[in-house]
Amino acid sequence: MRPTRLVPLLVTVAVLTVTLWGAATVGLAQTPEGLVEVRTREPGRSGFWIALGLGAGGESYDLQPSTGYSSALYRPTVSVRLGGTISRHLRLGGEVLSWINEVGPAVESLSSALFVAQIYPSKSGLYVKGGLGFGRNAVQFDDGYSEGDTGFAGLAGVGYELRLGSRVFLNPAVDFVGHWYDNSLVGNYRERLVNFGLGILLQTGR
Repeated sequence: MRPTRLVPLLVTVAVLTVTLWGAATVGLAQTPEGLVEVRTREPGRSGFWIALGLGAGGESYDLQPSTGYSSALYRPTVSVRLGGTISRHLRLGGEVLSWINEVGPAVESLSSALFVAQIYPSKSGLYVKGGLGFGRNAVQFDDGYSEGDTGFAGLAGVGYELRLGSRVFLNPAVDFVGHWYDNSLVGNYRERLVNFGLGILLQTGR
């Protein structure tokens, strides 16, 4: 993707992340503890959290009746996650993940909006993640015209939260996202995305 298109997208996501983080911090300081903020006696996972990630995603598709998935096409990805901490073993939230491919005057994208759960089996930062939601496979042209399909999406992944400070974590992760669509012209088809990401996670608790 040319920098002229990728840089504005990343700046927009970064500004959105900082804005949401600032609003959440102020709001939580004025509200009692609950689902969003759960304090634990030991330093670890707690409070409201938000994460911004960049990565490389391999997209492939399979038309129905199945002919097998195509070869993976790797392109940049960007993701935003936010939510609350239920306990030191569970975070819940929402995630938007987009794969972006520029082809001449058009930009292809494969995006998902998901409810996600991250389960931590031990005190370490290792977690497994699952999610369900909606997917969007779209093409947008320079003149503003766009078209695409909306369907269902599911996610399974694994990651690690490496503590950099009391509220800051480095977050490498690998996610597998499946998409299912029904197009009136080509019929049913599937998309899949294998994403290798690296992000920063911030939390209000210690």
